Amino acid sequence: MTVPIKELFSERAKSAPGPYFPRPDHPVTYSFDQGSPAPETFPYDDLIAYARKAIEADGIGVCEYCAGGPDEMSRGYRGLRDRLAERVGTRDKRDLDRDCVMLTNGSSHGLSLIASAFLGPGDGAVVEASSFPFMVGYMAGTGAQLRTVPVDNDGMDVDAIEGRLQELQRAGVRPKMIYTIPTFHVPTGTLMPLDRRQRLVALAQKWGVVLVEDNCYYDKWFDTPPPPTLFSLDDSGLVIQTDSFSKMLVPGLRLGSVAAVPEAIDALAGVRQDLGVNQLIPRMVEMYMADGKLEPHIEMARVINRQKRDTALAALRNYCEPWVSFQVPGGGIYFWLELSHDVDWDQVRERAAADGVACRPGEGFGDDSGRGFLRMAFLHVPLDEIERGVAVLGKALSASVKA
Repeated sequence: MTVPIKELFSERAKSAPGPYFPRPDHPVTYSFDQGSPAPETFPYDDLIAYARKAIEADGIGVCEYCAGGPDEMSRGYRGLRDRLAERVGTRDKRDLDRDCVMLTNGSSHGLSLIASAFLGPGDGAVVEASSFPFMVGYMAGTGAQLRTVPVDNDGMDVDAIEGRLQELQRAGVRPKMIYTIPTFHVPTGTLMPLDRRQRLVALAQKWGVVLVEDNCYYDKWFDTPPPPTLFSLDDSGLVIQTDSFSKMLVPGLRLGSVAAVPEAIDALAGVRQDLGVNQLIPRMVEMYMADGKLEPHIEMARVINRQKRDTALAALRNYCEPWVSFQVPGGGIYFWLELSHDVDWDQVRERAAADGVACRPGEGFGDDSGRGFLRMAFLHVPLDEIERGVAVLGKALSASVKA
């Protein structure tokens, strides 16, 4: 007897939604879709050199599941954890050591571990109405109940959070987590100011809930450094910070990190079941940092990123106004474009796709409140193609004005 494989799927697999961001139906000429650093900043030669250097320096260790025992299997290579504890501790004025750091397979993996370690049925969490959809999925997948708050021009609406926490409490649900992207938010690109950050940390401490700071865009500012991190403002141990070398160096490294008090790292290690990150890449990155290459790389990329931001900004103003409005991003990777009510969004989507322009629809980042928005990622597109691509988008907008 042959049984169709689909009949054997678990209930979770049967009910799983499609991909958050499906592949475009049309050939893409101008991909403003990918939330990726500029490819011309990727340190290819250094990657080759440091891969060889790491293998030659610690050959057998690179070949093992882990060379340093169970601690490294659950938390990652000690050398890079030491290096990150020093970097984050210096920046955030925190006394950290390797026990405060875990290496993960990208920051999204760290977020999934945080959700698993702190949430379950009967628990509740608060998140931005438009946010990183994978973390929203991780939290919902634990059986926890989620409540959303709006995002305004200064990021997460902190004044609305307490009401959501009270709603959860009245429903017999224990509030346990707030998740936010305070620095160059995804998808809106907003930057939370210092006073709002301080009030958010104080609120988390008042309610005794975990505050998850998704911090992977913190180093990607263009003009002015961002305010202090939430992690730096906390003295309670309730803030957990995630970060990623995918945004600092190369996405294909799939290397992220979590910084928190040791008790929180222990909880993440307790739910982890993947046998740890690989051994080669953390050694490469640790050597790269030890040789003083990371900060100059970030500065070099900042010059290129700013130029691309300015090129995209000029093109949007030239070809797409008055059919879109937006804030000028001070960092990150994205423009968050709000379409005019005079424009038919469905027509824009169809015309832009047919002409080879890919952007991510706003509704892919939350509820239907994102409809009528586009997230335009500008770093992955070659500099000399940005204006041409935005001009094609402008053509689709002008052709979709309602009669």
